Amino acid sequence: MNITQLTKKALLTLAAFVVLAGLPSALAQSAADNTKDKSSDQTAQTAQTSAADSSKDKAADTQKEVVTKDTAAPSQPWYANSQGAYTVSLGTGQLISLLPQPRNDQTIPSGEYVEGEQAVALKSRDYKYQLFYGVSASSVYTNSLGGVGASTDLISTSINPYLAVFMPTRTGRYLLQYSTVVNPNDTASGGPQSYHSVVLSGTGSLSERWYWTAQSSGSYGSESARLQGPLSFLVVGGTPVANTTATAILLRAKNVAFSESSVGLGWLKSRRDRIGFSVFHVYTGIEGDSTIPQSFGTHSNAVGGKLEYVRAVTPRFDLRAYGEAETVLNGPECNTYGGGIGVGLKLSHSVEFDVRGGPQFATDTCGSPQSANFAASLVKNFGHQDKIYASVNRTFTTIARLDSRWEDNAAVGFAKGFRRYTFTTDAGYLRGEPITTVVPAYQGYFVAPRVRYKIINSMGLTAGYRSFHGTGGNLVSGNLSYATVGIEWYPAPLHFR
Repeated sequence: MNITQLTKKALLTLAAFVVLAGLPSALAQSAADNTKDKSSDQTAQTAQTSAADSSKDKAADTQKEVVTKDTAAPSQPWYANSQGAYTVSLGTGQLISLLPQPRNDQTIPSGEYVEGEQAVALKSRDYKYQLFYGVSASSVYTNSLGGVGASTDLISTSINPYLAVFMPTRTGRYLLQYSTVVNPNDTASGGPQSYHSVVLSGTGSLSERWYWTAQSSGSYGSESARLQGPLSFLVVGGTPVANTTATAILLRAKNVAFSESSVGLGWLKSRRDRIGFSVFHVYTGIEGDSTIPQSFGTHSNAVGGKLEYVRAVTPRFDLRAYGEAETVLNGPECNTYGGGIGVGLKLSHSVEFDVRGGPQFATDTCGSPQSANFAASLVKNFGHQDKIYASVNRTFTTIARLDSRWEDNAAVGFAKGFRRYTFTTDAGYLRGEPITTVVPAYQGYFVAPRVRYKIINSMGLTAGYRSFHGTGGNLVSGNLSYATVGIEWYPAPLHFR
């Protein structure tokens, strides 16, 4: 028990320490980069000042930076400097660039691991479609079972095929991803089990100033197969960060289902100012525990909306303000609303820091009438696949059986390449805030170290270990650990028109 508590505290403390303590060193590195670029920045500022003083009659138009038909087309799409420029591969967990590739004779890297790293510079509007594909297979040894519906250590096989299609358009793009985990001999039942995930996203311009966004994701299948599949990631600062909410929860159920959809509309007030509004729906479904008589499933539906304003003060500094609201549609009435402000800093070419937060209000049935929303992240990319990150946030949750509506998350991770080896570790901790004093809120954490040996760019051998622990809520306390050894093949995407 003492070791478990120490581990939880260590994860949360480490995340906060890296975010806060890493900022001064990142600023120091930024100073070197800023000094290097100082002369060029002063020259650009002088040119802008001279242009503004040359004609007072056009000063207002210059400040508004109105985009007209006579303005030269930008070398990159309008979403190039936003989170919409990247997503995470459901197969490899690596970044996929959503900036359309130009149709030319550029050298195509041999492997998705390389594809996700290259910087894209658009030369024309004649873009290519891309087909991503691949598969991994591993042998899984399951041990340290407790409270998750299995009773013996087992060796099983896990096969993970992956397919994605990237479809650029003249005004935006679409991306469809599908991944599945197939266990021919599952650890929980001894028979075949599977877990399927699909994500469809799209964005496009309605006019020179208006744009739309849409995304829908869904997953369904065996809870045991879910835990043996790839980890879930979010994009933060152009870097994949472990999704603690999706990974650090152990559900004692045969099958589970998750769905999340959102639609948004945005307005480019100028080249510096962007206003966006989105609405979303979240669903979670957990099948009843087959080991408990008269057990029944639990479902949760929630809808919400968010309004956000982003001001690009400089190419490296953003100001943000937002308001949000969410309501749970089933069960006791639970409504929450709040807002906040934040800043995004690109401290150097490789270091990004983001922090935001504000007050949050909710009905008593949400567990905490007055709370706060908060998020902070610090990301350092060393080039190639080397990175280190730390992320903390406090967010509203609607996952059934957790007996909480608010949760604090912390995630840390790193990746380091050495010759043909790539060493990676992700860890996360989740702590819920109880709705009532009768049932304690859920707490859980995970640690997932792994290594990849590159045979060729598109193929490699993998080995790793995963440890999941959870307690509290309306879930039985449990722990689960996997040791895996396998092979993966993710070739370069096919380009076609």
